[in-house]
This record gives sequence, C-alpha cells and structure tokens, in this order.
Amino acid sequence: MKTDEMLMLKENLEMLAKGKDPQTGYSVEDTVLKSSFNKRVLLDAAEIIDLLLRIDFNPAKIDKRKKYSFYLSKEDREKVEISQEPIPISVFTYAINECIDSKKMKKIKASQITAWLMKEGYLDEITSDDGKVFKVLTEKSPIIGITAEERKSDYGRIYKVNLYDENGQRFILDHLDDIVDVSVDIV
Repeated sequence: MKTDEMLMLKENLEMLAKGKDPQTGYSVEDTVLKSSFNKRVLLDAAEIIDLLLRIDFNPAKIDKRKKYSFYLSKEDREKVEISQEPIPISVFTYAINECIDSKKMKKIKASQITAWLMKEGYLDEITSDDGKVFKVLTEKSPIIGITAEERKSDYGRIYKVNLYDENGQRFILDHLDDIVDVSVDIV
C-alpha cells in the first residue's frame, strides 16, 4: 500500500466515523455508523494509520520471508503424537513440529525445552572430563516422567540419554507456553 493510499484510507475512516459516505460526502442514516463504539473503532484505526504515516511506515519493506514465533493451540496440542515408549527430547520435538506449518512458523527446538526444564530444576548440566556438556537428571526428573538410559556409541563411549515417557511428553505439552516465553527471554 502506497502512502497516498494510506492517506486516503485514513480520510475515509474519519468520514465514516462522522457518519458520512466517503464517496459522496453526504450524511448517512446508518445505525451501525451512529454507534459510539463503532465510531471509536473507526477513529482508532485512522489514528493508527496516521501514526504509521508519521514514522514513514512502508508495508512494501515488510519481509514476508520472516516466520512467526512458535505457537501451538490447544487443539493442535491434542494432535501431537504421544509415544507409548519413552523417547529422547529430539524425537518428541520432531513430533511437536509435525503439527505446525513450518513454512510460516519457527519450529520449537529441543534446546528451548531443555533450557526451561533446567530453569525449573527438572534437569541439570554437567561437563565431562573431555569438555562435553550433558543434561542430567535431578531429583525432580522422575516426578514428571524423565528417566535416563545408558547407551554405547559406535566408538565405544558409554553415555546416558534422557527419555521422556507419556507423562513427561504431556508435561511438556502442558507447559509449552511457559517454555516459549522463557526461550524468548534467553535469546
């Protein structure tokens, strides 16, 4: 929308708020336009356009490639596939991201979830002798359904992987809004 179009829209909204037809300028006997609430809405919209014009707002400069922040509605949370078997956080994060339109919205990351779990005391972080950082369980972990399983890498290294059972997966879904809010603060 060009500046002159925005100016015209602002003027049209102001005329409608005054109860006049923007095309003819004649008064309109319309009960919808006479409503004080609707007049306020029209004037507020005109004021927003005026503010945008004052700050030299240019809608053509908006980056349409920019994605919305992660959000999952309550209805969509019910679509997330909960595994009967305990799974790593990366697998569960993948299941969550399957329920969003990733072309328009940023995906949630496993690191966002584990950062929140650490903040809440459900996980802790340790550094091994070789400098690798691991998330480990705390006393609170089993309460929400997080356990650890020992595994062996292809190179013979023994390590533990944190697994989330059905309760742990549901706990994360129930706290997604808190997790996303905290990750915004962290970034």
